[in-house]
Amino acid sequence: MKISMILGIFLACALVIVAGCQEKQEQTINVQGNSELKFEPDKAEIWVGVSIVNETAENAQNEVSRIMNAIVDGLRYKGIADKNMETEQISIYEERIWNQEEGSKLVGWRASQTLKVSTDDMTKIGSIVDVAVSNGANQIHSVNFGLTEESEKEYKKQALADAAKNAKEKAETLAESMGFELGNIKKVSESNFNYRPYSYAMDMDIAAGGKAVEEVRAIVPPSNVDVTAYVNAIYYIK
Repeated sequence: MKISMILGIFLACALVIVAGCQEKQEQTINVQGNSELKFEPDKAEIWVGVSIVNETAENAQNEVSRIMNAIVDGLRYKGIADKNMETEQISIYEERIWNQEEGSKLVGWRASQTLKVSTDDMTKIGSIVDVAVSNGANQIHSVNFGLTEESEKEYKKQALADAAKNAKEKAETLAESMGFELGNIKKVSESNFNYRPYSYAMDMDIAAGGKAVEEVRAIVPPSNVDVTAYVNAIYYIK
């Protein structure tokens, strides 16, 4: 019985000692590292549209469909693949005007359709707009400059690596300022990764003089896109 009690006490003391060692070893610094990089875009998305008012809904929709088919055929001829053309919006509704004498008056039906065109050839942006306008597009909604999937993966690696380096530098500074030495890393995790395409929101009707076309040409070459990454890291200190 006495031997068992002695062994129990010994084991309890050993656990206390081990726990104390672990508690001492578990002194850590928790930091967040970040990086903000800029890269040239290698992908563009152009939203072009057609909006028509006609006496009947059917005639308005038929006219929009005719023009949109002509735009798509023209873009195909210029080498734009079908997979890079996507209908984003279709709508049809009553077009009314208001005046004090007659109140709300129906003037016809407005049919609209928007087409998103994507390309990884930055030299084709002006050509895409030219083809759309020359085939009847009367709206340019926006132009976005971003990254292809391959570039996004590559730049994500670089941004995360820079964020991890920044986290380590912060941990070293904190440890030194408090009189400690930075130990091994305990845990690291990605907090966030994001890139913001550069967007030109235009939302303009195209005048006969082609002002919108010239404005689109004026924004090329595009501005860089921002790529940001954040990581959380926990380091031991000794």
